[in-house]
Amino acid sequence: MNIERIHTLLENYWNCETSVPEEQELQEFFNFGDVPEDLLQFVPLFAYKQGHQTMELSSDFEKRLEASIRKAGRQKQYITIKIFEPFLRIAASVILIAGIGISVFFFARQNNQVFAETYNDPDAAIQQATLALEKLSEALQATEEASVKSLEQLDNLKLDWSEIDSLSSGIPLYNPDSNNNIKPENL
Repeated sequence: MNIERIHTLLENYWNCETSVPEEQELQEFFNFGDVPEDLLQFVPLFAYKQGHQTMELSSDFEKRLEASIRKAGRQKQYITIKIFEPFLRIAASVILIAGIGISVFFFARQNNQVFAETYNDPDAAIQQATLALEKLSEALQATEEASVKSLEQLDNLKLDWSEIDSLSSGIPLYNPDSNNNIKPENL
């Protein structure tokens, strides 16, 4: 067989452009022909294809299939009683109508007032709001003063931060699961 034709057929095969007779020609070449060394990598593919094309069902396949279907049918048998079906439909309708009626009743009974004034006198409301804002302002000022004092105390200690950073980089972190932790007697 012409090697150039096989290369062309293979290129068409990978591009999904071959016909059934051309694929059979490729299959015969790779299964029964003298395959060149550069095409040996494709032999298993076409041997696999041929092996699976000749597969057939066994003669007792239909009997085994029917037996397994019958067996599955006997295992799960459900008996449905159609007597209660109309009553269930009526009960579901009654529950649905009752639920809608109750929800409409409670919705209509609700007071639809979205905004309500808590003070009759607007001046009293302004005074209360002003008092609340003043207390908030005092609390914020107190926390600011406390943080300024703590920063001043740190500045008075005259610490060498670079030395503290170098010490902290050499200390391993504590891990309760590890046996390599620093023990107090080793310090």
